[in-house]
Amino acid sequence: MNELSAEYIKAVELDRRIKTSAQLAQQSLYDMCMGFKEMRDSRLYKELGYSDFGEYCEQETGFKRTNVYNYISVAENLPEDFVHSSGQIGIKKLTLLSTLSDEQRETITETTDIENTTVKELKAKIDSVKKQNDALHEEMRYREEEHETKSQKFKDRIAELEAEIKELESRPIEVAVETDSKEVANLKDAMRRVDLDWSEKYSKLEEDSLKDRRELLQKAEQAEKDKQDKLSQLREELDRTKAEYEKKLAGKVDTAPVQDDKAIFKAYLSTAVDSVTRLVGFLNEHNDSDNYGLFTQKARQLADIINSKLEV
Repeated sequence: MNELSAEYIKAVELDRRIKTSAQLAQQSLYDMCMGFKEMRDSRLYKELGYSDFGEYCEQETGFKRTNVYNYISVAENLPEDFVHSSGQIGIKKLTLLSTLSDEQRETITETTDIENTTVKELKAKIDSVKKQNDALHEEMRYREEEHETKSQKFKDRIAELEAEIKELESRPIEVAVETDSKEVANLKDAMRRVDLDWSEKYSKLEEDSLKDRRELLQKAEQAEKDKQDKLSQLREELDRTKAEYEKKLAGKVDTAPVQDDKAIFKAYLSTAVDSVTRLVGFLNEHNDSDNYGLFTQKARQLADIINSKLEV
């Protein structure tokens, strides 16, 4: 019992150190990104005896040049306050978010639990948002071309009317002035009507385009909301099922501790498999970490410990 208490105290202390280190890492992440950017842009690495920026990164900092350029992308495309507040999500997710516009990034952060979303799921979400944005841009481009075509037709008609007015105004004086004056007045009135009609139609087209865009965005947001609601329902159902199973398992253990040792083993095994799965997932997601070698070494030591315990 005393040994368990000591281990618990050690776990609490380690948890505190990890969280403190994580906070410090978040605060210094942006500074590191900006430092890499300045070193590259100003070519100061040459002063340290390196002719190539990538060589400097690998030799002096231990970072692969691909990772360094990801850090630079974060510095160039994400606000400082966003990096400070989101540093815990990891450089891979930050790099994906750095490829978005401010509006797209806002859409993603408002509709997605980025911290608990995998890199693969975040990439799929970003690709979906980009496709929707491309579709909107294509629709806008089509409407603009349509506007330009109609505008050019009106301009051509106005030019024709102006040419007719100029021709009428240049007629010899002996032509019936009263008749010409009426024709000129009629043409000018027609020009005013054409110009007014065009202005009204153009305004209407702009309103329709804006309305269509808003409707598309609303549909995309609703689809994402429906998806998140469905996921929440599935998670709740999973939690209820697990709770019921654990409750039944606990009841069996209480009533038949000797006869139902198989159920107890299954419960321990399920917990162990879940923990190992989470550990392996963490290692795979942080395979570019400086501590990756240490992580994998400790994971293998865990397997050795299990084997040694079984042998005893």
